[in-house]
Amino acid sequence: MKTVTEIFEIFAGERPYMIKATSYFNGREKLRFRVTVNNSPVCVFGWDEDLDRLAIMQDSRNPFIHPAAELAIARKLESIYTKKLAA
Repeated sequence: MKTVTEIFEIFAGERPYMIKATSYFNGREKLRFRVTVNNSPVCVFGWDEDLDRLAIMQDSRNPFIHPAAELAIARKLESIYTKKLAA
């Protein structure tokens, strides 16, 4: 899959968030996303086996993102990339 940057807006808790997400593969060929929220520092989303969904990868460098915003971002990323894989 070619690296692509998606820009989209989500609403969580009646608050808008501007998201920029770039897909990439880590060294183990697992799909990850570099995500910025309202131009914040980059955080990394990847598949979380325990949650059975995309989530922020636990890392002390990741900025805090409200849980409702994290879930909305994860759902949007899944939606975007499920459509791309089906095409």
